[in-house]
Amino acid sequence: MKLKSFYSWISAIVLVFITTAVQGQQNCDSLKKEIPSFCKVLDDDARLEFPKDYAKIAACMEIDSVTEMLLGYDMVKMKALQLQKVKNRLFTYGDWMDMVVELKTSKEYRNAVQMMALIQHKINRADWDQMLKLMKESLLPIHLEALELDKVEKMLFDPKNKGKKFIEVMEHIK
Repeated sequence: MKLKSFYSWISAIVLVFITTAVQGQQNCDSLKKEIPSFCKVLDDDARLEFPKDYAKIAACMEIDSVTEMLLGYDMVKMKALQLQKVKNRLFTYGDWMDMVVELKTSKEYRNAVQMMALIQHKINRADWDQMLKLMKESLLPIHLEALELDKVEKMLFDPKNKGKKFIEVMEHIK
């Protein structure tokens, strides 16, 4: 008899998990049709609403720091305005989720993920060369020029920074 009650108990738990998952998916499906709050308010308030809107998406799909960095407020707002102008409709969470999916398959995203990993390493020539390669693949020449990479390189390989991580030195660059 104990075995039968154990199976009943397990079945009940599985049923709860299934209904919770289905309910969560339904919430995400209905969210896709909604207009994000940041699109409904003026710029200063929109910047305050933006992280809350991102949190709603994060409840439905994985959002990492690289995604948030590459699809920041200005980029998403620009896409929302472009969609409104070109397709004559309002931007939805579904459009935003599609942007995230598209981004995560892009070379720009993969390069950014690699860069984020490399800057956690101790300063060394091979990793620096790899970072330069990734930056050259991902950034426009004018942006590369603005970074003044020669100065950054001198700072990184200064003897006083021996043994430090890239991020420890780079966070002090203005």
